[in-house]
Amino acid sequence: MESLIEFVGMVFAYIGIAIMIVWWVKALYLLVYRWIVDHKIPMGKIRIKLGHYLVLALEFLVAKDILESIVNPTTQWLIALWAIVAIRTVLSYFLNREISEVKEEMKADEESRAFESKNLEEKIKKGNNKKTTKK
Repeated sequence: MESLIEFVGMVFAYIGIAIMIVWWVKALYLLVYRWIVDHKIPMGKIRIKLGHYLVLALEFLVAKDILESIVNPTTQWLIALWAIVAIRTVLSYFLNREISEVKEEMKADEESRAFESKNLEEKIKKGNNKKTTKK
């Protein structure tokens, strides 16, 4: 039974690490692509995706640590586990908070652009109306 729990813990650890590596590489690719090819890709979208996957990876790593505490429940290990879980939980909290702030910034930017676009359309219409009335 212990070897099964250890195996599952290792699988969780590898999944968490794989998620981190894959999404760091993908975020780096998107940043370079944005920089070189398409400047219209919002930086916030990249940050949000990366943040979501980092939180997911941290959750897998916390699950691995909890499984390890089942196999090795010494006081010293439980104290270390508590510290590790606390740090990862705080990281997850602040990542989620950052993601929410970026989403709000992106929403405000979109609303601002929509407002500017609407004002531009109105100015164009007024300009066209003045030209029509002069004729």
